[in-house]
Order: sequence, then structure tokens, then C-alpha cells
Amino acid sequence: MSNKNSGKKKQFLIFGLVSLIALVACAVVLVMTVRSVESENSATVEYETKSKTELRNEPEMLLNYLKTLTQKTATDRFIKADVYTDVSVDDGTVTVSDGTNDLEADRDLLIYAKNKIMPTVDSYYPEDLKGVFGTVNAALPVVDLSSDKINSVTFSVGEVDADGNPVYNSDTGELIDADYYFITVNVKPDAKDYSAQISEKFTSDIADVCTVNSSDIVLKESIIRAKINRITDEIDTITFDKIYLINADVTFKDKLSVFSDRLIEFEYKTVERYEYAYAGIRFAENTATVEPDGEIMLSVNAVIENDSEYTVTFSSSDTSIATVDEMGYVKGISASDKPVTITVTLSYLGESFTDECTVYVGNTAEE
Repeated sequence: MSNKNSGKKKQFLIFGLVSLIALVACAVVLVMTVRSVESENSATVEYETKSKTELRNEPEMLLNYLKTLTQKTATDRFIKADVYTDVSVDDGTVTVSDGTNDLEADRDLLIYAKNKIMPTVDSYYPEDLKGVFGTVNAALPVVDLSSDKINSVTFSVGEVDADGNPVYNSDTGELIDADYYFITVNVKPDAKDYSAQISEKFTSDIADVCTVNSSDIVLKESIIRAKINRITDEIDTITFDKIYLINADVTFKDKLSVFSDRLIEFEYKTVERYEYAYAGIRFAENTATVEPDGEIMLSVNAVIENDSEYTVTFSSSDTSIATVDEMGYVKGISASDKPVTITVTLSYLGESFTDECTVYVGNTAEE
């Protein structure tokens, strides 16, 4: 009989701890803030492919650059963002005590409860959102550039490892993502107590299980990571990571009163990731060569919504040298030292997007 009662107590405790995790999860709000930076090196970084904006490791330059681009993504209807969110609790950070001793058994129960409740906790955060061209983007967290609010910033061209060293492709020896800027901003955590944001509904929901005597939910770490195409000045992804430290003094009630008071602590991480796409059209290659009376096809990539209405047209700057049809086939008419510019135009959502390809007839660009 006592074994059955013990089993029931454990089940009730699991339920109580599950409710507590969900409770504190409700208190955590994804409000991400970017601010200013510190840096020692201000030298200009030079690479083979020229950047549209040449950045230096200067605090104001880096943050103003990031701010300008994020503002554009929020207001340009031809930029769309897919938003992904994730929440997690690191088991290694979980502790449970009675105020004097750590209680490993209770800790194991809390971890077990956490694994059961995380899908429910996920539901408190927005579902993954798919952006649509022609509409206003999901708003990025507010960007605030106060210089006293930043711990550090790192800046690199191409991917770097945890120690800041460049990462190269093991097969080709080339720098990985060499066409991208990587900016990481470590924001000073604010001093706000997020426990005040626990909803009354949730407090009521667990009232018959336990009473939260006090809770302390503070932001421990806030990191912003941006990957930006330096050739086009377009944000590829921007991620907001936050880690909250949660402490709660709980008194279990009724059938759980045998467990009395418990002090629970753990870290709670939220991740909000924005992946961007830019409406438009581009040639696969921006130079080509065709022989007189020869024909080549110029490949293009159009970024639009599926099933959208759009038109694509091609034109030649000099049809006496080369012509182009509606499918992008270029025919050489006569050899010339002067190249022809083939322009492709995408008409989409009332806007026109263009790109150009330089075509040589009978001569290569190198000649």
C-alpha cells in the first residue's frame, strides 16, 4: 500500500513540477535588443570580391550598418522573412533543494517532467511563420544603439570558429562563406525581473498544486548574430539568442504537501531566427560569349511567390550584334569588339526588377 502511495506522490510531484516549468515559461518574453559595441582593431579588411559596403572594425560603423539593413527588411515589401522559434532547458543547469540540501531525486523528476512538458512550452511561442512578398514583414525586435549596453562585438568576413579563426573548406581550401559578413553582438542583459510577467491565468491553473512563494527570472545572456551578403548588402539570417536564469520558491499543497517547500533553479533558452528572401531576378552568370550565328541560353533565377502573376522579358542593347528572344536565347549576329548588354526584367507586384549580362560576340571578356 505504501508503494502505491509513493508512486502517486511521485506522479503528483511530476505534475506539479511540469506546471511550474510551464508557469515560468509564460514569463519569458522574446524581446530582443541590439545596442553599441567595443572593438580594438580598426583596420580595413580587403578580399578578392569587393564588398558593396567596406566595413571596418569600428563600433559605430558596424552597428549603424546593421541597424540600416534591419530597418530596410522591416519596411520593404519585396523582402520576406521566415521566422523560426525554439525553446530549451539545459538539464545540466537544473537544481532542486529543500533550502539546505540538493535533492537529486527531485531533480531527476523535474528533468523527466521537463522532457514531457517542452512540447507544451513550445506552444506558448509563435509558430514558425512563413513570410510572403507584398506584405509587411514580421517585425524584428527593437534595435537600440546605446553604447553603454553592449559587452562586445565580433566581425568577420567568412565563417570563423569559436576562437575567431577563419574556417576553410577541407576539399577546396577556400574560405567558407567568403561573400558574407558575420556580425555578433553580445548585449548586456537588462536588470528587469521577468517573473512579473507570469500570467494570472497560469497562476490560477496551478493554484491547487502549489503556491509560488517567490520567483526570480532574469536575463543572463543576450546574443545577436547576423549573416549578411557583403556583395549585395542583404541580410541572409539574423538570430536572437537569450538565456534566462529562473529561481522559484514553491510550496506544494494538499496531496503534494509531503514535499513541502522546494527551491528550483534552471536556465531557459529562447532562440528566434529570421531567414530572408529578396524578390527579384538575377542572371546565373553576368558575362557570356557567343559566336556569330551561334546561340546560347542565359539562365536566370527569379525569386517570387509560387503561383504569383509575373512576367519576364529580355532585351539587347544592340540587335545588330546580338539578339535575344523571350526565353533568354541569345543569337550572335556579327562579331564585334564592343560587348552587348542583355537585360532581363521581372515585372512583379507592380514593381520591375532587372539584371544585366555582358555578352561578347566572337570575342571573350579577357581578349
